[in-house]
Amino acid sequence: MTTTLDFLMNRTSAMLIVFIVSAAVAGFVTKSPARRAVLGMAGVLGAFLIAVSTRSLIEWMTSAIERPSLPGLVVLVVLAIATLNNQRLAASGEFRFGTLMLTLAGFALYPAAVGFLNYDSYVLGFSGYLLPVAIAIVLGYAILRGYFITALTLNAAIIAFLVGAGQSRNLWDYIVDPVAWIIATGMWIVLANQFLAVRLRPAKALAQA
Repeated sequence: MTTTLDFLMNRTSAMLIVFIVSAAVAGFVTKSPARRAVLGMAGVLGAFLIAVSTRSLIEWMTSAIERPSLPGLVVLVVLAIATLNNQRLAASGEFRFGTLMLTLAGFALYPAAVGFLNYDSYVLGFSGYLLPVAIAIVLGYAILRGYFITALTLNAAIIAFLVGAGQSRNLWDYIVDPVAWIIATGMWIVLANQFLAVRLRPAKALAQA
Protein backbone atom coordinates (compact mmCIF):
# COMPACT_ATOMS: atom_id res chain seq x y z
CA MET A 1 0.00 0.00 0.00
CA THR A 2 2.85 2.38 0.79
CA THR A 3 4.35 1.87 -2.66
CA THR A 4 0.98 2.52 -4.32
CA LEU A 5 0.44 5.70 -2.27
CA ASP A 6 3.91 6.97 -3.14
CA PHE A 7 3.26 6.21 -6.82
CA LEU A 8 -0.01 8.15 -6.81
CA MET A 9 1.26 11.14 -4.82
CA ASN A 10 4.45 11.46 -6.89
CA ARG A 11 2.58 11.58 -10.19
CA THR A 12 -0.25 13.71 -8.82
CA SER A 13 2.26 16.35 -7.72
CA ALA A 14 4.03 16.33 -11.09
CA MET A 15 0.74 16.51 -13.01
CA LEU A 16 -0.52 19.39 -10.85
CA ILE A 17 2.65 21.37 -11.52
CA VAL A 18 2.30 20.86 -15.29
CA PHE A 19 -1.41 21.71 -15.08
CA ILE A 20 -0.75 24.94 -13.16
CA VAL A 21 1.96 26.10 -15.57
CA SER A 22 -0.18 25.26 -18.62
CA ALA A 23 -3.27 26.98 -17.17
CA ALA A 24 -1.21 30.03 -16.21
CA VAL A 25 0.18 30.32 -19.74
CA ALA A 26 -3.36 29.88 -21.11
CA GLY A 27 -4.37 32.87 -18.99
CA PHE A 28 -2.54 35.15 -21.42
CA VAL A 29 -4.95 34.22 -24.21
CA THR A 30 -8.22 33.44 -22.40
CA LYS A 31 -10.02 34.46 -19.24
CA SER A 32 -12.39 31.49 -19.30
CA PRO A 33 -11.80 29.03 -16.43
CA ALA A 34 -13.20 26.20 -18.57
CA ARG A 35 -10.78 26.91 -21.43
CA ARG A 36 -7.91 27.24 -19.01
CA ALA A 37 -8.85 23.86 -17.54
CA VAL A 38 -8.91 22.27 -21.01
CA LEU A 39 -5.53 23.75 -21.92
CA GLY A 40 -4.16 22.73 -18.53
CA MET A 41 -5.24 19.13 -19.10
CA ALA A 42 -3.81 19.30 -22.61
CA GLY A 43 -0.50 20.30 -21.07
CA VAL A 44 -0.62 17.28 -18.73
CA LEU A 45 -1.41 14.97 -21.66
CA GLY A 46 1.46 16.48 -23.61
CA ALA A 47 3.81 15.88 -20.69
CA PHE A 48 2.91 12.18 -20.84
CA LEU A 49 3.47 12.05 -24.59
CA ILE A 50 6.66 14.11 -24.86
CA ALA A 51 9.64 11.77 -24.62
CA VAL A 52 12.88 12.91 -22.99
CA SER A 53 15.44 10.21 -23.68
CA THR A 54 13.74 6.96 -22.68
CA ARG A 55 11.08 8.43 -20.41
CA SER A 56 8.21 10.87 -20.69
CA LEU A 57 8.50 14.40 -19.38
CA ILE A 58 6.08 13.59 -16.56
CA GLU A 59 8.28 10.68 -15.46
CA TRP A 60 11.33 12.94 -15.36
CA MET A 61 9.44 15.45 -13.25
CA THR A 62 8.18 12.72 -10.94
CA SER A 63 11.67 11.42 -10.29
CA ALA A 64 12.95 14.96 -9.75
CA ILE A 65 10.40 16.12 -7.17
CA GLU A 66 9.70 12.73 -5.54
CA ARG A 67 6.90 12.30 -3.01
CA PRO A 68 5.24 15.53 -1.86
CA SER A 69 4.08 16.21 1.67
CA LEU A 70 0.32 16.37 2.19
CA PRO A 71 0.41 20.14 2.94
CA GLY A 72 2.47 20.57 -0.23
CA LEU A 73 -0.09 18.67 -2.26
CA VAL A 74 -2.90 20.82 -0.82
CA VAL A 75 -0.98 23.97 -1.76
CA LEU A 76 -0.70 22.73 -5.35
CA VAL A 77 -4.43 21.94 -5.49
CA VAL A 78 -5.34 25.39 -4.13
CA LEU A 79 -2.89 27.02 -6.55
CA ALA A 80 -4.41 25.10 -9.47
CA ILE A 81 -7.93 26.26 -8.56
CA ALA A 82 -6.77 29.84 -8.10
CA THR A 83 -4.98 29.79 -11.46
CA LEU A 84 -8.14 28.65 -13.23
CA ASN A 85 -10.27 31.36 -11.61
CA ASN A 86 -7.62 34.10 -11.64
CA GLN A 87 -7.89 34.48 -7.87
CA ARG A 88 -5.40 36.37 -5.69
CA LEU A 89 -4.37 33.88 -3.04
CA ALA A 90 -2.49 36.59 -1.16
CA ALA A 91 -5.89 37.97 -0.14
CA SER A 92 -6.61 34.79 1.84
CA GLY A 93 -5.46 34.97 5.45
CA GLU A 94 -5.42 31.19 5.72
CA PHE A 95 -3.27 30.79 2.61
CA ARG A 96 -0.86 33.45 3.88
CA PHE A 97 -0.65 31.66 7.21
CA GLY A 98 -0.18 28.21 5.68
CA THR A 99 2.52 29.31 3.27
CA LEU A 100 4.30 31.25 6.01
CA MET A 101 4.42 28.08 8.13
CA LEU A 102 5.81 26.13 5.16
CA THR A 103 8.39 28.85 4.56
CA LEU A 104 9.55 28.85 8.18
CA ALA A 105 9.58 25.04 8.31
CA GLY A 106 11.74 24.93 5.20
CA PHE A 107 14.21 27.47 6.60
CA ALA A 108 14.38 25.44 9.81
CA LEU A 109 15.00 22.21 7.90
CA TYR A 110 16.83 22.61 4.61
CA PRO A 111 19.84 24.86 5.42
CA ALA A 112 20.77 22.54 8.28
CA ALA A 113 20.02 19.37 6.32
CA VAL A 114 22.38 20.31 3.48
CA GLY A 115 25.24 21.29 5.76
CA PHE A 116 24.98 25.08 6.06
CA LEU A 117 24.58 24.73 9.83
CA ASN A 118 26.46 22.56 12.29
CA TYR A 119 23.26 20.97 13.58
CA ASP A 120 21.13 18.70 11.38
CA SER A 121 17.53 19.59 12.22
CA TYR A 122 16.28 16.64 10.16
CA VAL A 123 16.97 14.35 13.13
CA LEU A 124 14.20 16.12 15.05
CA GLY A 125 11.70 14.32 12.85
CA PHE A 126 12.82 10.88 14.01
CA SER A 127 12.34 11.38 17.74
CA GLY A 128 11.98 13.94 20.48
CA TYR A 129 9.28 16.45 21.35
CA LEU A 130 10.48 19.72 19.80
CA LEU A 131 8.97 19.22 16.33
CA PRO A 132 5.67 17.68 17.58
CA VAL A 133 5.26 20.54 20.06
CA ALA A 134 5.88 23.10 17.31
CA ILE A 135 3.29 21.40 15.10
CA ALA A 136 0.81 21.31 18.00
CA ILE A 137 1.23 25.07 18.49
CA VAL A 138 0.65 25.74 14.78
CA LEU A 139 -2.35 23.40 14.81
CA GLY A 140 -3.85 25.08 17.88
CA TYR A 141 -3.43 28.54 16.36
CA ALA A 142 -4.99 27.39 13.08
CA ILE A 143 -8.04 26.04 14.92
CA LEU A 144 -8.27 29.24 17.00
CA ARG A 145 -8.29 31.40 13.87
CA GLY A 146 -10.73 29.12 12.05
CA TYR A 147 -8.20 27.94 9.47
CA PHE A 148 -9.85 24.55 9.21
CA ILE A 149 -8.31 23.47 5.89
CA THR A 150 -4.87 23.99 7.43
CA ALA A 151 -5.90 22.13 10.58
CA LEU A 152 -7.36 19.19 8.66
CA THR A 153 -4.30 18.98 6.41
CA LEU A 154 -1.91 18.95 9.37
CA ASN A 155 -4.00 16.34 11.15
CA ALA A 156 -4.06 14.16 8.04
CA ALA A 157 -0.27 14.52 7.69
CA ILE A 158 0.24 13.50 11.32
CA ILE A 159 -2.06 10.49 10.93
CA ALA A 160 -0.22 9.47 7.74
CA PHE A 161 3.06 9.59 9.66
CA LEU A 162 1.69 7.61 12.62
CA VAL A 163 0.29 4.82 10.45
CA GLY A 164 3.39 4.71 8.24
CA ALA A 165 1.55 5.68 5.06
CA GLY A 166 4.81 6.64 3.36
CA GLN A 167 8.24 5.09 3.11
CA SER A 168 9.84 7.77 5.25
CA ARG A 169 9.83 7.43 9.03
CA ASN A 170 10.66 11.10 9.53
CA LEU A 171 7.91 13.53 10.52
CA TRP A 172 9.48 16.37 8.52
CA ASP A 173 8.72 14.55 5.25
CA TYR A 174 5.01 14.57 6.03
CA ILE A 175 4.67 18.29 6.74
CA VAL A 176 6.98 20.00 4.22
CA ASP A 177 8.66 19.26 0.90
CA PRO A 178 11.02 21.25 -1.36
CA VAL A 179 8.39 22.13 -3.99
CA ALA A 180 5.93 23.43 -1.39
CA TRP A 181 8.72 25.37 0.30
CA ILE A 182 9.80 27.00 -2.98
CA ILE A 183 6.20 28.00 -3.80
CA ALA A 184 5.55 29.32 -0.29
CA THR A 185 8.85 31.20 -0.12
CA GLY A 186 8.29 32.69 -3.57
CA MET A 187 4.88 33.96 -2.50
CA TRP A 188 6.30 35.62 0.60
CA ILE A 189 9.11 37.21 -1.39
CA VAL A 190 6.43 38.75 -3.63
CA LEU A 191 4.42 39.90 -0.60
CA ALA A 192 7.52 41.41 0.99
CA ASN A 193 8.34 43.30 -2.21
CA GLN A 194 4.78 44.62 -2.43
CA PHE A 195 4.91 45.73 1.21
CA LEU A 196 8.22 47.53 0.70
CA ALA A 197 6.95 49.17 -2.49
CA VAL A 198 3.93 50.56 -0.64
CA ARG A 199 6.07 51.78 2.25
CA LEU A 200 8.74 53.38 0.07
CA ARG A 201 6.42 55.03 -2.46
CA PRO A 202 5.33 57.91 -0.13
CA ALA A 203 8.96 58.52 0.82
CA LYS A 204 9.95 58.81 -2.88
CA ALA A 205 7.04 61.17 -3.55
CA LEU A 206 8.09 63.45 -0.69
CA ALA A 207 11.72 63.39 -1.83
CA GLN A 208 10.77 64.43 -5.38
CA ALA A 209 8.57 67.22 -4.06
